[in-house]
Amino acid sequence: MNHHHTVTLRVLGSCITVLFYCGAIADTRDNHWRSATTMTDAASSFIATLDSKQKESVLLSIDTDERATWSNLPIIMVQPRGLLIKDMSDMQRKAVHTLLRASMSSQGYAKVTGIMWLDDVLHDIEAERLANDLEAQKDPYRKAFVATRDSGNYAVAVFGEPGNGDWGWKLAGHHAVVNFTVSDNRVAFTPTFLGSNPMAIESGRYAGWMVLPHEGSRGIELMQSMKKEQQQVAIIHPEVADDVFEGPGRRASLSKFEGLKADKLSMQQMQLLRVLVAEYLRNVEHDTARAQIELIEQIGWEEMWFSWRGPVDLSGRFYYRVHGPRLLIEYNRQNPNHDHSIMRDPANDYGEDWLEKHYEEHHPTMAEVRENARRRATTESDP
Repeated sequence: MNHHHTVTLRVLGSCITVLFYCGAIADTRDNHWRSATTMTDAASSFIATLDSKQKESVLLSIDTDERATWSNLPIIMVQPRGLLIKDMSDMQRKAVHTLLRASMSSQGYAKVTGIMWLDDVLHDIEAERLANDLEAQKDPYRKAFVATRDSGNYAVAVFGEPGNGDWGWKLAGHHAVVNFTVSDNRVAFTPTFLGSNPMAIESGRYAGWMVLPHEGSRGIELMQSMKKEQQQVAIIHPEVADDVFEGPGRRASLSKFEGLKADKLSMQQMQLLRVLVAEYLRNVEHDTARAQIELIEQIGWEEMWFSWRGPVDLSGRFYYRVHGPRLLIEYNRQNPNHDHSIMRDPANDYGEDWLEKHYEEHHPTMAEVRENARRRATTESDP
């Protein structure tokens, strides 16, 4: 026993490394505890601010497929389930922001709240355009659409009872959807959808501001580091995709890995891949992000694949994908100043692996979305 203690002191640095590595393989559960605790406390505090009618909107069963029903579209197109922030009191809004901060890193919190703020910016931009377009002013749909651009049009829903078994929560609205699951002191945080429009504000007092400044550039940096032969393998199509492939309602639509496998990357390129992945994973609290990175490490970074569509041009349109057994990242530049991204865990979206449940993920077709928007616009414009 004493001999073991002496050896430990002599090789303390090595032992710490070995113990940490072995612990990561054995179980990542302990690494989640702080996020799970702070998130649970914040959710309970938010629920305590609600009246009985509000609770009917916010509190849903952990088993309902509503957990997997969400959209990145404006609420005039797809109405999110839950209580809208604009319908909350100041105290309730503060409680929601406390819950967001308990669930996300400062980086992630800045991105999500920045996206919400962008809807106010977009309202001002589109309202000015409408004011200068007499023909468009006659269209009730255009007017109603502009009116829904609002940082308050994001809905919060809680599934299950925080602190009493498995539970989760969701914030959903235009360009920002976050899903969290807490199960046995573990935290799942996918799927997460983030987008920005405008991607960079072009004029006025906020000219130059971006809320997702690195999602596109990290992919460009990795592509530009590649030799011509590597790029030829990574580029799977010369044309840009219309959108991310596994967006709302389209989970598991990618049947295979494509592009360049990470075992073909140099050490420098592998570091750029890690930086790209961190741009997404580090949106959540440190311990939760670290636990997910450890799951990737158990399988091996070399089992990740990177693919590209379109030109390698930071100022233009392009698409990239990082895909492995425990992570899917898609980024799509919709137009030069509008982007979409999604992050999923192919093995544990919505914490399904822990809950031992599969949710049916549904999203209306674009024809249904347009019809819903027209109908809501007409209804709201009626006297």
